[in-house]
Amino acid sequence: MKRTPLYEAHVAHRAKLVDFSGWEMPLQYTGVIDEYQAVRSKAGLFDVSHMGRIAVEGEEALAFLQRVTTNDVAKIEVMGAQYSMICNPKGGIKDDIFLYRLGPDKFLLCVNAANREKIVAWLGEQHAKENNSIEILDRSAEMAQLALQGPASKAILQESVGLALETLKPRGCLDSELFGAPSLITRTGYTGEPGYELYVPADKALEVWEKLISTGAAYGLKPIGLGARDLLRLDMAYFLYGNDLTEETTPIEAGAEWAVKCEKGQFIGDTVLKEQIQKGPPQRLVAFELLEKAVPRHGMKLYTNDHPIGEVASGNLSPILQKGIGLGYVIPAHTAIGTSFQVDIRGRCVSAVVVKPPFYKRPKK
Repeated sequence: MKRTPLYEAHVAHRAKLVDFSGWEMPLQYTGVIDEYQAVRSKAGLFDVSHMGRIAVEGEEALAFLQRVTTNDVAKIEVMGAQYSMICNPKGGIKDDIFLYRLGPDKFLLCVNAANREKIVAWLGEQHAKENNSIEILDRSAEMAQLALQGPASKAILQESVGLALETLKPRGCLDSELFGAPSLITRTGYTGEPGYELYVPADKALEVWEKLISTGAAYGLKPIGLGARDLLRLDMAYFLYGNDLTEETTPIEAGAEWAVKCEKGQFIGDTVLKEQIQKGPPQRLVAFELLEKAVPRHGMKLYTNDHPIGEVASGNLSPILQKGIGLGYVIPAHTAIGTSFQVDIRGRCVSAVVVKPPFYKRPKK
């Protein structure tokens, strides 16, 4: 298995390590629920260096990315970020990504770990067809990626960055230093809490991690594993590639029309996506809550009056809501908020109801 530059830190903090997309990653340190609660109430530090980081640069980079992604790249301001998707010609999702614009013609794509090689090859294939003046660089090995998330994340980061952090707006980027290491700080994350993602040189990552842990101790900061990360993202109904998104599902089916901008001009997969927008897709992803004590899991079947209507894409027990929640693909007739159906949980039919996402809404102060 591959290891991130922070492997030694995970061992030192007694993490339970598991295979995740070919990477030896921490599932938990002190416990999934304990870590989940730390992020919701204080702060957590995640190693997400297993994800891919791909640079696309050159005077035609914008035009190229407009063609290979679904969102409108032209709307990203310099030092801004955008959520988007990369589709195949049939509209199926090859990956969901974050796209950072670091200069007028300089972009950084953050892609899922399992899809990095696929996306690098796909971008290279599309570039070869056009033969335009861009450069595609896989920077995953030279750059580590950390996520600092939770209500105390700003105070912790200001210990190193200082007042410059005050200028950073949501989905904004900042070139700075973290404990002497040149860093890209982005106000993004996948937990529903205030937070940042930190891109640092791989050879400085261990030092930055340990200094953040030390600085954050007074604020209740804890290292966080993949188990809590999955619970946190599901609370927000955020997608997990491989469960909620695949090459067999489209952004329209997933309810991500907001990340598809057909008015920008032609892009890969647009013909199918336009048709689904106009006529409706054959299935849709819905958020649902169980009405009885149980836990839905990926692949469980959904029924109404003994007729199959779909299946669970993601599911778990939300620690903060204390109920089973999930995302599932169903036929269009069963997508309205308040619609009831049953989940087959190991032979037991458990009642569920479609709800408006996200499941968790952070209290306003």
